[in-house]
Amino acid sequence: MAYMDSVQGWLSEIRLMTETECMSVLQGKSLSQDLQQSSTTLIKCGIDAIRNQSHVISNEFSKLFKCVEGEKWRHLQPLTVQVTCHIRSLIQECNKCLHHTPNFILEQQEIVMGECAKLAQQVETCMSTKPQMSAVKIPLVNQLTFLGQSFSRLVDMALGYLVQKIVETLDESHTPLALTSCISTVISLGLEGEHMCYILSREGCIRALFEIARTDTLEFAHVQSLRALATICCVAESILELEKEGGIDSLTDILCDKTISEAVRGEAAGVVAQITSPCLDNFQHISGFLENVQDLLSALINLCYTTASHETFLLAAAAIANITFMDSQACDVLQQLDAPRLLIQASATPKAKSLFVKDQIATVLANMATTGSSRRDIIAYNGIPLLINFLQQRPSQYKQEAEISACERLQQKAAIALTRLCKDEVTANVIVDLQGVPRLVQLCRSVEERNNSDAVLVASLAALRKICALCPCPEMTTVDYHQLIKPRLMDSFLMCSRTDENFV
Repeated sequence: MAYMDSVQGWLSEIRLMTETECMSVLQGKSLSQDLQQSSTTLIKCGIDAIRNQSHVISNEFSKLFKCVEGEKWRHLQPLTVQVTCHIRSLIQECNKCLHHTPNFILEQQEIVMGECAKLAQQVETCMSTKPQMSAVKIPLVNQLTFLGQSFSRLVDMALGYLVQKIVETLDESHTPLALTSCISTVISLGLEGEHMCYILSREGCIRALFEIARTDTLEFAHVQSLRALATICCVAESILELEKEGGIDSLTDILCDKTISEAVRGEAAGVVAQITSPCLDNFQHISGFLENVQDLLSALINLCYTTASHETFLLAAAAIANITFMDSQACDVLQQLDAPRLLIQASATPKAKSLFVKDQIATVLANMATTGSSRRDIIAYNGIPLLINFLQQRPSQYKQEAEISACERLQQKAAIALTRLCKDEVTANVIVDLQGVPRLVQLCRSVEERNNSDAVLVASLAALRKICALCPCPEMTTVDYHQLIKPRLMDSFLMCSRTDENFV
């Protein structure tokens, strides 16, 4: 009992006691935010402020040009004052954001203000002396052009300088909070448009992000750094920087290393999909691509096979689809890797349920159908029923613009794939038996079924003509035959594309 009483007494007393050492440790802990994280946030705010003001001024420039071109002289002076005042405000904002403004930016600021003064003087002279206004039109346009060019250079310099500070943070930060915050800022800037992606690339962001992705001790940032690379690599300048950094080799190493997490490999597939996009001008001339294409395709197909993630499957399938446009040997490599079977079987699983994934699968099958061995595999693994199922998708079932566009592409590529597969009477009869012909006729006849897409119309007409040339089509009426098959392709296209006509 005495023992229990002493314990109870100690428990009562301890509530009122404090340990000096514990209090000292607590007081020694910083409760402030990470300084690098705070700095990155401020830089992002500065970039946003400069870009927003520059957009306003650009719109005012446009109004001023129209005013001069249209000879609306009474609006000239107020607009000039407005533009020059806003440029002065932007310069003040630049100096506020840059803190210690470097000399080369200060010199450009002086040039801009000098051009503003010249414009103001010209306008004042015009309004006071009132000469033949058409005679001063060309000098005013020239001065506006000089001012616009010098102003654009100033904005570019200021944005570039601030982006350099972000790149320095990428290079120097090693704490998760600071680094992830900085990479998030890069992604946010990249999403603002191609011009920001160009500046980020020019100032060394591609190099810094690859350094992070290659550093084992920064594994916590690998997924995010690769996502940032995929965001930025939407302009030719970014891909040139990626080539300088040996980007294809690094991405191939990541994709081929099965000890690396699927999340990281999925993001690497996303970068490959971005840099191989047919939308980019130089997508067919990436240094190091041909040397790595077999390893890349093997790793991407394996990723499609093993993943259960819809997003990872989409990124890997998109990369494969893009590569089939780039290299004529890619389809042969994919056939050796058993890609038709893997993709057709995967199409029935939850990871391939979205329109966007189906679009990529249809693209791969359509491009692979150009080779004989791949055609045989696609047919053998029930690719024709899948493609006819793709044709059944209707744009009217979707509301978002991206989904409607994906549905159009899916219809077009499915029709193209069927055309390429249809090399003999047996294959044509399979399409007829699976009711492919009525759907193709419907896509030709109904504007709503194809969302008024000319590309879907042409692909559907071509598929119909190929099938009807190889086998009888009992579902096709005499009217269909005389309007869709018998005329020249252009004549059929013109008949079907007239939205003011209904065919019964």
